[in-house]
Amino acid sequence: MKKRNQTIASLALVALLLVGLAACSGEDGGKEPETTNPTETPTDVPSTGAGWVNGELTLTVPSEYTDLVLVDMPQDDPDGVLYNVREKASAEAGAADGHDASWGDGWLFGIRRVSEDALHEMLCWDMSGAEVFARDAEGDYYVFTHPTDVRLYRQNSEEYEKASEQWTALNEWAWDDVRRDFLAENTGLTAFTRGNSMLDMYLARAAYRDDADYVLSTTDYGPLAPNGVDAVPYVERLMDYTACEDVDLSETPDGEYVVFSYPADDVRFDFFRMDGKKNYVRMVWSGDNEQLMKLSYADDTEATEVMQAWYDEVVAANDLGNAALGYTADDLVGRWAEKIAGRGVITIEKAGDATYSVSIDWPGSAFERGIWEMTATPEGEGGALRYENAKHYVRTFTSDTEYTDEVVYEDGSGLFYLNSANEIMWEDHVNDAGADCVFISVD
Repeated sequence: MKKRNQTIASLALVALLLVGLAACSGEDGGKEPETTNPTETPTDVPSTGAGWVNGELTLTVPSEYTDLVLVDMPQDDPDGVLYNVREKASAEAGAADGHDASWGDGWLFGIRRVSEDALHEMLCWDMSGAEVFARDAEGDYYVFTHPTDVRLYRQNSEEYEKASEQWTALNEWAWDDVRRDFLAENTGLTAFTRGNSMLDMYLARAAYRDDADYVLSTTDYGPLAPNGVDAVPYVERLMDYTACEDVDLSETPDGEYVVFSYPADDVRFDFFRMDGKKNYVRMVWSGDNEQLMKLSYADDTEATEVMQAWYDEVVAANDLGNAALGYTADDLVGRWAEKIAGRGVITIEKAGDATYSVSIDWPGSAFERGIWEMTATPEGEGGALRYENAKHYVRTFTSDTEYTDEVVYEDGSGLFYLNSANEIMWEDHVNDAGADCVFISVD
């Protein structure tokens, strides 16, 4: 064992490379699942290597590596493991020294398929050694797993030194190419990623765990428990960033912020309201430890605006805000147009003592318009209207009087409420159709 430790130390450069690769990682993916399934025969893929087919999926190994790796393909694995790939020379050297599967000699990476519920649970905790990278039309997700330590093995130091170049090349292929090529090879998959920072974990718990003990707070109404408000639409918008980078604390924005916190864990996240800095988030934990982050999105999402909308719904659910302003559900009756372009129109009519008929007409072009129809009921004492089982369809015109309707869904849910400026806010819990929009009266 002493000689092995000395030779591993001589490969410090290789180890540093792997540590860098594992920096953003997943649920104990660093431990190779123990499988005894034999390596199966690959299907030839002309000029590119060999394709390893497990069910309907294919993993292609480039031709320069096909003789260097072993590909295990467990069948009906309880953890959803589809592939485990090992360096052949390490596996053979380990076996010659009496190592069993638990050593994980030569393990490079694996690919797992997990359900949506399983992924949600994984996202709530440290995922060192695993990254979700794809999903399919059936609602399953694909996770790239990898070791968080060096699994190169040889029987003596001379062989270790000779192996370093090959080992590095295999790891570069595993990290840089495998996920991209797997997506390209399997047309039923689409790219899907999630981070695993402390912010991501606490957001995921708010969305996916019933026991999440968090509060939201601003200077308007102070700290508020969620009171049944569904966190999922807000959390998934917040987590759908393209980059999360650390920023020097000297760049901390001034002014107020929306707070997302777990008091029992002594951790909070401040989302700043300062114009131009609404994607800056400060994490404060264990008293006075601080870290500043900046989120980037592919669209014009501003994290603080998402947090504010989340807080506004919590305010309504706690019978604050609208109640304090004296609003009632009848104050929402009428026609309301989207404030910026005026294209989307919400029509709310009283249908009974405790029910309201709501329709939304939102043209997308001269030939197409989105339409929502729902029945809403009062939420609390503050005049908000909550709805379920909403129908959403897209109407496409083939002439001035002829059209076809394509149903998008029939199980929509959400909330309408008035802000302090007597404007309607629409919280759509299915696809955030009303996100960042306000509607003003046109009656």
